[in-house]
Amino acid sequence: MSFRDSEFVTGLLLDSGFALADSMENADIIIFNSCSVRKHAEDRLISNISDLKLLKKRRPGLIIGLMGCTAQSYKSKILERLPILDFSCGPGNESDIPGIIKDILENRGIIVATDKIDQMRPELFPAYREDRYKAYVSIGEGCNNFCSYCIVPYVRGRERSRVAKDIIKEVKDLAGRGFKEVMLLGQNVNSYGKVTSLAGLNAKTYNFVHLLEDINSIKGIERIRFMTSHPKDASTELFKAMRDLEKVCEHLHLPLQSGSDRILKLMNRSYTAKKYMKTVEEYRKYVSVGSVTTDIIVGFPSETKNDFGKTVKMIKDIEFDGAYMFKYSPRPPAKSSGLKDSVSREDKEKRLEALINLQCEISLKRNELLTGKVFDVLVDGENKREASKFTGRTGTNKVAVFDGSKDMIGRIVGVKIESVTPHALKGRVV
Repeated sequence: MSFRDSEFVTGLLLDSGFALADSMENADIIIFNSCSVRKHAEDRLISNISDLKLLKKRRPGLIIGLMGCTAQSYKSKILERLPILDFSCGPGNESDIPGIIKDILENRGIIVATDKIDQMRPELFPAYREDRYKAYVSIGEGCNNFCSYCIVPYVRGRERSRVAKDIIKEVKDLAGRGFKEVMLLGQNVNSYGKVTSLAGLNAKTYNFVHLLEDINSIKGIERIRFMTSHPKDASTELFKAMRDLEKVCEHLHLPLQSGSDRILKLMNRSYTAKKYMKTVEEYRKYVSVGSVTTDIIVGFPSETKNDFGKTVKMIKDIEFDGAYMFKYSPRPPAKSSGLKDSVSREDKEKRLEALINLQCEISLKRNELLTGKVFDVLVDGENKREASKFTGRTGTNKVAVFDGSKDMIGRIVGVKIESVTPHALKGRVV
């Protein structure tokens, strides 16, 4: 989602007459897009901006801006930590950035814009996209779940859905420009349409599955992906749509976070480990060839060895295709930041390492089952690590590496898998 925000603001600036610079040293404007989901990302951001002090001193006319969640979280207080900033802009105000920069160029004042946290972004469609064949499409903003560890509702506002006809218009435009794949983005895509009234497109209730059906019918689009799905809203209706709609990819990202019911309750996740397991079983019943990936947090306040053991058991029982795993860090004002961060750093690191090693074993095992099979792969481009090799992704979102040629980029080709690693499939075009 942050990547799409950066792309959107870049497009707005290009449409306003600016041009991309080839380096920070040669730029007149430098904008940092921030994520504050984890403290580590925030610490790196502060360090990277601070490193520009000498450049700003040499070139006092340089404009340095901050956008994104950290800007919204700290508001004007960020200027105390980073006095070299010329502006700070929250996610809801990002459409205003060209005007903010124009104001600074004319008046040289410092601007903090964080007042539109719960407003819908204007329906602007800058042409700029970083990829030529795959595009991110936001279908909503904000979140109403208030998971106790998560800062998102506080920095991106309450949940609101874009009007379906505007999303469809954007996807049709992308298809007309030659894009083959769209990734639908939302903090919880499954709850699309539950908050904002979508009257006007259909007389019936219009939900995420209806949106998938409409996008599936758009000529030129060959693949549809989406993330993220919250387990409490992942439904049989969605799984049947993934089975029946030929363009919807067979990949479900379903964050687990913990295998302990006690920890899940403290996290305010609204499901139990048993309910989560049943959801995965239901998905695999309807999408038998599909992949499942997840998110895990280790070291949540009061997590015991027994709680951690339940997470390990869930991972072994479910056998995810892949997982993003993180050490817990408190993120005020999220509710869990008021709990004692009781798990030691050493224990967090040991638990994280154990899960990573376990998941690598499982990912390798799952990938080995694919040896000898042929998969349709949308070719992304040349492999940066291996000369003469190309890469792409299967419908199940697995990376494939294979011999190819530049004329394949942007096309879907069949690749027979000959060998695997935990993180990639290797094969040849057939």
